[in-house]
Amino acid sequence: MLLSKNNFPLYTRESPTKLFSKNNFSSSFDKYKIVPSFKYEKRSMKNITIFSSPNNQHFSLKVVTNAPSIIMDDEKEIISQNANNGIGIVEFFEGKNILVTGGTGFLAKALIEKMLRTTPKINKIYILIRAKDKEAAFNRLKKIHGEYYKPFILNKLIPIVGNIYEPNLGMDIITSQQIAQQIDLIIDSAANTTFDERYDLALDANVNGPYQLMMFAKKCKNLKLLMHYSTAYANGEREGLILEKPFSMGESITKEKINSISPFTNFPSLHVDNEIDLISKLKNNITNNIGLEQIMKNLGVESAKLYGWQDTYTFTKAIGEMIINNMRDEIPILILRPSVITSSYKEPFPGWIQGYRVIDPSIFLYGKGELPAIYCDQDTDIPVDVVVNATMAAIAKHGYLQSPQLNVYHLATTLVNPVAIHQLFDYCYEYFTLFPFVNSKGDKIEVKEMKYFDKISDFSNYIWEVLSKQHKVQDLSEKELLKIHMRFKRKVEFLNNFSKLYEPYGFYRGRFHTGNMRILMEEMSEEERKNFEIDASNINWKDYLTRIHISGVKKHVFEGKKLPI
Repeated sequence: MLLSKNNFPLYTRESPTKLFSKNNFSSSFDKYKIVPSFKYEKRSMKNITIFSSPNNQHFSLKVVTNAPSIIMDDEKEIISQNANNGIGIVEFFEGKNILVTGGTGFLAKALIEKMLRTTPKINKIYILIRAKDKEAAFNRLKKIHGEYYKPFILNKLIPIVGNIYEPNLGMDIITSQQIAQQIDLIIDSAANTTFDERYDLALDANVNGPYQLMMFAKKCKNLKLLMHYSTAYANGEREGLILEKPFSMGESITKEKINSISPFTNFPSLHVDNEIDLISKLKNNITNNIGLEQIMKNLGVESAKLYGWQDTYTFTKAIGEMIINNMRDEIPILILRPSVITSSYKEPFPGWIQGYRVIDPSIFLYGKGELPAIYCDQDTDIPVDVVVNATMAAIAKHGYLQSPQLNVYHLATTLVNPVAIHQLFDYCYEYFTLFPFVNSKGDKIEVKEMKYFDKISDFSNYIWEVLSKQHKVQDLSEKELLKIHMRFKRKVEFLNNFSKLYEPYGFYRGRFHTGNMRILMEEMSEEERKNFEIDASNINWKDYLTRIHISGVKKHVFEGKKLPI
């Protein structure tokens, strides 16, 4: 079905030194009532086996069930009265030793840069890096930061050889003991973000990784907080307004949907140990690596869909949250769930980005005339520096409190400042009309207004129609016609597969409640709001897309490279 711009849902607002340069990087079903925010208190416990190691040794862990308590308006008034003093973000990081996993990734790099630039009295940042030895880890870190890897940075950033999937995070015994004695804060940014990853690999990264991290965190005597990056889409196939609630072990979105209609209908709970046992048995029984890879990919998608998640990535990220919640005991935990992270709005400089982000391939295929239509009707983006600022503010707030709770924050714009997909491509149309790409013949590529479809068959047919009009096929031999037909077929298959991969995000029916982020902003002083800006309602999407983001992606990602089509 061809969608018009009026088909899109309307949202209302809830409330109104360059360390990095381009050369420094390798390339609901339930509808809830809006409430201001939530706190979480431990209510009940029971034992349950939730994880098994590769040698089938099982671990008995505590399941913690949380019930939210609402922050009322009078409490908000107290918060507002204290806002002049602020949170004390800069002061919190003074003298702190921090362990960062996934420190070479896009988000973690931006976070590390901001911490170093704005909190120079921070003590040490230990970065866990997969490398064969300390020298290799040092060289990798130096390569990442290039010419800016100066004595100040060298004194602050300490590369640590390790692997989050392994006991003691892959560190040697002496190093792990030293780190455990020193660190005040753990920032977990490590993840496998491939949407259609093999199930075994995704479980290892996004489930076993958090398990090993929590095992290590229990050895850290001075640990004030553990912050874990998840994703807003870990909420799976929920619809309507999605609250900032933690996951408890065995939760299933499918079961949640069924019980909301028929409370007495039984649906199996999610058992993580069963999933891991299944993976282990399959790997032992299948010796064909090529066949195993496809089986693992299919199994991941099937398991995710069965329990109510859109793909292997979001499914395993949700399980990772469950692991952390069930293992936390008295450790203060902060889970941040960003939506689609895009290039920087302002810092460290406008438009900085590393690698493909979710919407970028579509933008540039469109600009090159290769994507005249899109199978999508929604978009939800948030610039990386807004995520970084919210991260530091939330860490400081909960780091000061050191309350043995788990707090969840959605970092998204769907309620405060949404941008619809048709708006985005209207802006792209304006941009590429003024600044068109040039093809290999030196001709400017003309773009037309984007068409929107909600059925993949209609999308495919339209692509065929456009391709046929673009290429004259009369007076060609049968061999030449067959060659053109095969080229058309490959292109349509590519765009179909590309569209299907992003389908769960392009048609997402949930809206992420961001009450905790709003309360956080109210607690910040005026100076903190300026230096750690988190008010996404201030983002001018047209200006951001046309002046900052597209140019940033061209410069930092695609310069000198070709798109994969």
